[in-house]
Amino acid sequence: TARGPARAPTRRRWPPGPPRWRRPPGPRPPPPRQRGGPRRWPRTAPRPRARPGCRRRAAARPGAGRSCASGPGRGGRRGARRPRAGGPCWTPRRARRAAWAAPYPGRGLRAGTSLGRVVRRVGVRSVTAEDVAQAGDVTGLAQDVADAGEREGEPGYTRVLHDVPAVVLLVDLGDRSVVHANPAARALTPGLGLPASATAWTAAAGITAPGGGAYEPGESPVERAVAGSPVFGEPVVAREGDRRRPLWVTGFPIPTDGTDLALLVLFDVQTDLPEAQIRDRAVVAAGLSFTIADPRQPDSPLVYVNPAFERTTGYDSTEVLGRNCRFLQGPDTDPAAVQRVREALRGEEHALITLLNYRKDGTAFWNELSLSPVYDGHGELTHFVGIQADVTARVTVEQERERHLASEQRARTSAEKAQRRLALLAEATSMLAATLDVEQSLERLTQLVVPMMADWCTVHLLAQDGEVERTASTHADPSRGALLDRLEQIQPTALNDRSATNAVLAGGPPVLVKQVTPEMLRDRIDDEELLAVYEELGYGSAVVVPLRARNHVLGALTLMTDGSGRTFDEDDLTMAADLARRAALTVDNARLYQREHDVAEALQRSLLPQLPEVEGLDVAARYLPGSTAAQVGGDWYDLFPLPDGTVGLAVGDVMGHDLTAAAAMGQLRSVLRSYAWQGESPALVLDHLDQLVQGLEMAQLATALYGRLSMPVDGRPGELRLANAGHLPPVLRAPDGTTRLLDEAESLLVGAALGIERTEVSIPVEPGSMLVLYTDGLVEQRGVDPDAGLERLRRAVSELDTSGGAKGACDELLDALDGRQRDDDVALLVVCVDPLDTADPAGP
Repeated sequence: TARGPARAPTRRRWPPGPPRWRRPPGPRPPPPRQRGGPRRWPRTAPRPRARPGCRRRAAARPGAGRSCASGPGRGGRRGARRPRAGGPCWTPRRARRAAWAAPYPGRGLRAGTSLGRVVRRVGVRSVTAEDVAQAGDVTGLAQDVADAGEREGEPGYTRVLHDVPAVVLLVDLGDRSVVHANPAARALTPGLGLPASATAWTAAAGITAPGGGAYEPGESPVERAVAGSPVFGEPVVAREGDRRRPLWVTGFPIPTDGTDLALLVLFDVQTDLPEAQIRDRAVVAAGLSFTIADPRQPDSPLVYVNPAFERTTGYDSTEVLGRNCRFLQGPDTDPAAVQRVREALRGEEHALITLLNYRKDGTAFWNELSLSPVYDGHGELTHFVGIQADVTARVTVEQERERHLASEQRARTSAEKAQRRLALLAEATSMLAATLDVEQSLERLTQLVVPMMADWCTVHLLAQDGEVERTASTHADPSRGALLDRLEQIQPTALNDRSATNAVLAGGPPVLVKQVTPEMLRDRIDDEELLAVYEELGYGSAVVVPLRARNHVLGALTLMTDGSGRTFDEDDLTMAADLARRAALTVDNARLYQREHDVAEALQRSLLPQLPEVEGLDVAARYLPGSTAAQVGGDWYDLFPLPDGTVGLAVGDVMGHDLTAAAAMGQLRSVLRSYAWQGESPALVLDHLDQLVQGLEMAQLATALYGRLSMPVDGRPGELRLANAGHLPPVLRAPDGTTRLLDEAESLLVGAALGIERTEVSIPVEPGSMLVLYTDGLVEQRGVDPDAGLERLRRAVSELDTSGGAKGACDELLDALDGRQRDDDVALLVVCVDPLDTADPAGP
C-alpha cells in the first residue's frame, strides 16, 4: 500500500508484562461443536459499510484511493484495513458493537479478550445500552489517543481530549502519576500542577465513596487505576465547593508503542430524574414480583405485572393481564390460606400470607404475598397491590427444621416416657420384692400406680376355687376412702359376665377403654348401688389387665381416670400389663411362701411337746416361727414331771433353720428326757447330752438349759437346780415383783468341747414366783445390743400383770417384745408357782 506493508496491530496487556503465547500461523482448527447449533466461531464485530462522501474525506488523508468499505472500490481492494475508532465512517452503533467485541488487554486476561467477556467475568448481571455506549466511546477515545501524533510541538492526545465532555485523565503507569488532564478535569482540581500523584489528584478533587466516607490509602478507583488495576466502572463522589457531584469511573489502557499509558474517564451521573420516573424504574427493576389488581372490574383482574413476576411465574404479561390471580393456585394450595386472601380482599385490609403457588410449567413454589389496598383522594378503593416473594428456600428450611424439631420432640417424649416407665418398673420391682406378704403386696401395688398412672385403681385376687378372695383399692383423693370400701364389698358379686373385669379374670386378654360411658356401665353392672358408687368415684378412661403368673390368672388390676384429663393409650396398656406381670409374680411367690411357711410351722409344732398339767404349777408356752424364712428351725422347749416328784424344765436352740436342725432338735429333746428321767443332776444330764451329740454327730452346735424344780412344802420355799450350756439366762420374778437374771452356772455350748466339768446352781423359789425361759428370737434383733434386749425382757417381766396367769404372761411378753418382723424363731415357756402349797413333800 502507499503507507507500506500492513502491520498487525500491537496488543498490549494491562499492565504491561512479558508477552503471552500466541497461536502459530496456519489454518485455523475446526471450531468446537456447540450445543443447539452448528459449528461456528463466536460472532465478531461486522465490517462497517461505506457511507456517501466517505471517499472524499478519505482522499484528503494519507493513503488516498483506498476505500473504507470492505468490498472492492475505486483505488481500493478487498480486505483493506478497517477504519480506526472515531473515523469518518464511525457511527455510534458501530462504536458500541466494536467496543463490546474489541480486545481488552486487562490484567490477568488472555490476549484478545473482549469487553463483553470482561463484563461477564466481573459478575455484572445486566448491562444497559447506555453502559455499552459509554464503554464504546471510551474505547474509541483510547484509540484516538493512541493514533494521535505530535502536531505543532505538542502531543496529539491534547487535541483529542480537549473537547471530551467528561473528566479525562491520562495516567503514566511507569511512574504511577497523572500526566495530563483535560479542561473538565483541570476545572475539578484548580491549582494542581501536573504531573501529580494519584493520591494528590484524588485529594484535590475531593473524591470520596458514594456514602461520603473517605477511601483507605490506595483503595480509591483513581489510585487503583494508577497502580495498574483495571477499573470497569465504579461510582464516586467529587466535591465542587458545597455541591456533591456523582461520577462514574472507568479506566482503559492506551494501545501505544513504547509508552505505558492508561486513560481514566469520569462521567457525570444523572440524578435529577422526575420522582414518578424513578418510581416507575424502581418497580420495573425490582427483584420482587409486583402486581396490581382492579377490584372495580368483575373478578378483580390483574392490570399490571412487572418483569420480576414474569420471571418468577413463567407467565408472560399478555397471558395474565385481565385474569384473576387464582390461576397460580394448584392442587396442594392450602384452602385456609386462600380463604385468608379472600377475607383480606373482602375487608379491604392489609395481609401477609404465605401460600403454595404453581408456575406455568407446573412446578410449585412458596409465595409470600403482601397484599395492600390503594385508595383515591375520596377514600374509594381503586386497586389492590400485591408483592410476591419466592420464599421456597426459606419455607423448605423452616419445614425441614420443624420436621426435625417435631422428630426430636417425639424422640425426646418417647425417651422420657420410656425412662419414666423403666423407673416405675424398677421401683415396682424393688417395692414388691421387699415383702412376702400377700396383703402388703396388694397394698404396695395400688399405692404404686396411684397417682403415677391412674386416679384410682382396684385389685381383685382369686382364691383356689376361682372366687374373688380379696379386693384392694386406692384413690388419689383420700376423702373417697369410704366409697372404695363400699366398692370392695359389693363389686365382686355385682359385675355381670359382660364386664371387662370378669372377662379378664376368666382368662381374657387385657382391655383398654379410652372413654367409659354411662351406657357402658349400665350394660355391664347390674347393681344400682354399685352404679351410684361409680358415679361418685368418677370415671373416664379404663385399663383392665390380668395378674398372670406361671400360666395361671391370679387376679385382675383395674386402672381408672377421674377428672385428671389423662386418657389411656396402647403404651399405658403395655405398661400396665408389664407391671401386672411383676405384681402377679410377687403375689404368687408370697402365696407359695405362705404355704411353705404354714407347712414348716405345722412340722415344727408337731415336734414340740404338749405341756402336761402339773399340780401346784401354772405353765404356758408359745412358739412363733420367724417371718423371714419358711424353713423349720431348731428352737424347742420341754416340761415334764419326774419320778421323784420334781419337774424337769428345758429349753434349747439347735443351730440352723432346716430339716437337719429340726431333726437334731427332736433327738436332743428325747435324749435329754431320757437322762433326766434317770434322776441325774442337771450338770450331769448336760454332760451326757454333750457326749452323745459329739459321738453320734447329732448336731454341730446347740444351746441348752436344764433345771429341776422342787415344789415348796410346808411354807418352805422350793428349789431350782439349774445348769446352762451356752443358753440365755432365764428370768426369775419373786412374789414381790422383783426380777433377776439367773446367769450363774454358765458353760460352753453343747458339742463345743469334751472333758470339761459343767457346774450347776441351786436357787430358792418362793410360792407365787414366776420363771421365764426363752430362746434368742425373743430378745435379739439385728442392730440391737443383746444386753439391751435382756434388760428389756427383765423390765417387761417385772411389769407383768400376774392376774392372767402363765398364758396372760406369755401374751403380754410377746406383745411387749416381739415385733411384727421377726428375724428368728421364738420359743417361750412361763412357769408360775402357785402361792398356796399344794405340792407333795417329796424332794430331790
